[in-house]
Amino acid sequence: MGENLTGKLCAFLAGLEALPEADRLDVRYKTLDYLGCAIAALTCPAADMAAEMVRQAGGSPQAAGIGLGQRTSAQNAAFLNGILSHALEYDDTNKIAITHPGAPVISAALAAAEARDASIKEYALAVAAGYEAMIRLGGAVNPSHYTYWHTTGTCGTFAAAAAAGRLMGLDAAGLERAMGIAATMAGGLVCAFGTQAKLVTVGSAARSGLTAAELAWRGFTAPEDAFASPKGYARAAGGEEDLSFMVPQPGDKLLLEDAYYKMHASCGHTHSALDALQALLSAHPVTADQVERVEVAVYRTAWELCRAYQVETDLKAKFSLPFCLASMLRYGRVTLAEFSPEALASRETAALAAKIAVTEEPSFTAVYPRLRTERVQLILTDGRTLEKSVDLPEGKPPYPRLEEKFYALAEMAISHEDAKKILDQVLSLPEEAPVRKIGDLVYDVRRK
Repeated sequence: MGENLTGKLCAFLAGLEALPEADRLDVRYKTLDYLGCAIAALTCPAADMAAEMVRQAGGSPQAAGIGLGQRTSAQNAAFLNGILSHALEYDDTNKIAITHPGAPVISAALAAAEARDASIKEYALAVAAGYEAMIRLGGAVNPSHYTYWHTTGTCGTFAAAAAAGRLMGLDAAGLERAMGIAATMAGGLVCAFGTQAKLVTVGSAARSGLTAAELAWRGFTAPEDAFASPKGYARAAGGEEDLSFMVPQPGDKLLLEDAYYKMHASCGHTHSALDALQALLSAHPVTADQVERVEVAVYRTAWELCRAYQVETDLKAKFSLPFCLASMLRYGRVTLAEFSPEALASRETAALAAKIAVTEEPSFTAVYPRLRTERVQLILTDGRTLEKSVDLPEGKPPYPRLEEKFYALAEMAISHEDAKKILDQVLSLPEEAPVRKIGDLVYDVRRK
């Protein structure tokens, strides 16, 4: 038999014993960011539909479904919270794996932690293990896997299994069995982008990963090296030939540190261009009516997914570079307000978007996904050309900005007082405190 890469990754995950202080703090802020996204999503139609389904399904009161008004089974909570956390396209992401780690990982970890009465310290280790699995596996199979497969759903299932498995006390062999079970459950297609089916991909990843870990904990058997073997998941799902990135090397930092926060409320493939345009507008006093045309050069994946002007729904608009850039030109920002029905129907935005041309730049494609280089050229009516390129979007803002983002999101659905209680608990609970204390606040949040 060949080298068991899945087993080696699981041995590393099982061996995580302590996190540096900076990573422990980052887990708290990643959890805060996750909760802000999920609470704001309570205003979305998808939230009501998913919540009603979960209520009707019932289940033992093991874990908090955010805004559900009751606790439900861990599997149901992971599914609902996975949908909520990704509904606004504002959750954290990773460039190498082309994925959103927090939505499946934190959804599974919170549910498993409550069901097992785990502490904040145990939860943080589980989240770090889940992020490591997500980014290692996604980075190994991409970029080819992403041609058809939504990494957040596919590799997210394995990552959720890793996080939940850690909270269940699985050793390396147990984690490998959990991943072997996850391999038969992981799915998600890029063709779902722009529809609510994309959210089901994420919710299913959290629930399926949690289920895989539970079955492994109960003793279910599973194939060895299910991710990387010749008949394994990576080969079946169009991954790269060289999967060695799966296994951390001595001296490597935890890849938790490589997951970045989203500071624009749109698809991550629009962010380098939005950062470039925002920088130009900050440096030059340009108004939208001074713009004759805009030329945008991007890597192929961004061109394939985001070049079209599409405003039929807010989900589609978040995958539209012309719309997002036109919004940035008009308002100097791309927040959730820029995807309101009124904003989507704006004739002024449509006219401005018509001046924006998006093309693929082969040299940018060549360095993707290591870099996400995008270039924006503003050609002005006075004959000037302003140009800015960005290799990677801003993803490590100062923590006070993340607190501002949390309040802005949470207060779309709940009061400032309730939002402050959640922020204080997430950031200040002692490491020995049970995660259930966070669940106590979020399952019963009341909409304004």
